[in-house]
Amino acid sequence: MFRKKMLKAILLLHRYLGFVLSLMFVVWFLSGFVMMYTGYPTMKLDQRLKQLPPVNMETCHLTPQQALNVAGITDSIVTIRMGMLLERPVYRIVTQQKKHIAIFADNGAMIDKIDVASGNQLARAFVHNASQPQTVDTLWQIDQWMAAHRSQGYLPEVYRFKMNDPAATYVYVSFHTGEVVQMVNARQRFWAWLGPIPHWIYPTILIRNRPVWSQVVIWVSFIGTVMCLTGIIMGIVRYKRKNKQTLAFSPYKKKWFRYHHYTGFVFGIFVFTWVLSGWFSMSPVAFGPEPGKQQAERHLLSGGPLNVAAFTLSPCQAASGFSSFLTVKEIQLIQLDGKPYYLAYQDAQHTRLLAADQEKSIPFEYFPDSLFISKVRAFQPAQQIKESVILNHYDDYYYSRTFEKRLPVLRVKVDNPEQTWYYFDLKTGQLVLRHEKGSRLERWLYHGLHSLDFSFLVYRRPLWDVVVWVLMLGGTAVSITGLALTWKWLRRKAGKMY
Repeated sequence: MFRKKMLKAILLLHRYLGFVLSLMFVVWFLSGFVMMYTGYPTMKLDQRLKQLPPVNMETCHLTPQQALNVAGITDSIVTIRMGMLLERPVYRIVTQQKKHIAIFADNGAMIDKIDVASGNQLARAFVHNASQPQTVDTLWQIDQWMAAHRSQGYLPEVYRFKMNDPAATYVYVSFHTGEVVQMVNARQRFWAWLGPIPHWIYPTILIRNRPVWSQVVIWVSFIGTVMCLTGIIMGIVRYKRKNKQTLAFSPYKKKWFRYHHYTGFVFGIFVFTWVLSGWFSMSPVAFGPEPGKQQAERHLLSGGPLNVAAFTLSPCQAASGFSSFLTVKEIQLIQLDGKPYYLAYQDAQHTRLLAADQEKSIPFEYFPDSLFISKVRAFQPAQQIKESVILNHYDDYYYSRTFEKRLPVLRVKVDNPEQTWYYFDLKTGQLVLRHEKGSRLERWLYHGLHSLDFSFLVYRRPLWDVVVWVLMLGGTAVSITGLALTWKWLRRKAGKMY
């Protein structure tokens, strides 16, 4: 009796959750096909650098510290980058209080706010004068295409210029720094509406309120996981193979029930793990590492707050030294182990470094690995280092399907209770990844189950595509048969009402 009641409760739970979520599951799987080949449109570092003009530091008369003094900035500095703004060298600064400031490097004038006319010029220059702004909107909060503004480090106050090119491009220019922070065309917007926006439940109204969006996705995916689990249980319980000569095992006589049983029986585990991994993508469980600990280690790696006064080598001299190696598009001021360095970018892969406190310093490409190993010992003074190796290829945790992450990196493994792994970018001196036992498990529970990012598969195209297509088609079939049952149930109920 108890078993029957339990099974009936599971059946009803699966049925009614299916009525609520069947359409969402169809949307998730169909948008998942799109996301195999396109993501949310954000302007990545390489794309931005390619559009920028080479730096010209001949008129840069002020050192970074002099520029801060002239502008009267006393707040601690988080980042400083040097580039061009309408043919003038400029310092672009982010302070500890999250202020974004631009200071001209020729005379120390601080930009209060970029006006529309200047923004128009900047938008045209960014597309190399291939098109002109047609209309302009002044935005004070993010629109649909600025969801990544926090991770990319810009403020939402921008001019959005609609260009008159065939691609119907939008160019976003920051009020505060005169920097183009986003560029997206009609094709990218179209595929985003078919892919990441429905897949991530990403309408503008939700992405403007991240805590609400996070809770929506967590609860929808959790309920979907429960629905899948109850469906798997019922699929097994209803398995009845009467005739050993056939493969038929479903007791259902109505075709849509039978189709749903068959597809769910074959692909139900995949659908369950796929939705479960989507739930894990929102980090509902704290796997670590602790953000505070990571921040403290990065602080120790840099040697404290950025000491702008230590950059005694002029940017003009630095740019001249870099010119033999790169066409410099941007220079960043960085600090490692308390020492100042200029980091020059030609693009995302081609960089050079220069000691900023020496008159006759020579550009170099990589920091020595011994520097980071000594820092790890400082991070974990009571622990042993069990491995340190320079990776010239990706491993299971530092990887990219599109090969855009920089190599080489130094991987250092520490023999502590958390089994911490550190990954250092030798070209930039950054701690780019930190993993512990929990976060490595989370990597498999999310990316592994959701994207099948297994090293034996993900770099073997089109094998990865074939495997994912088969599984996604199966999941789509399960979802469509469930949606059909929901539609029939709604029609039946509507008929009874009338």
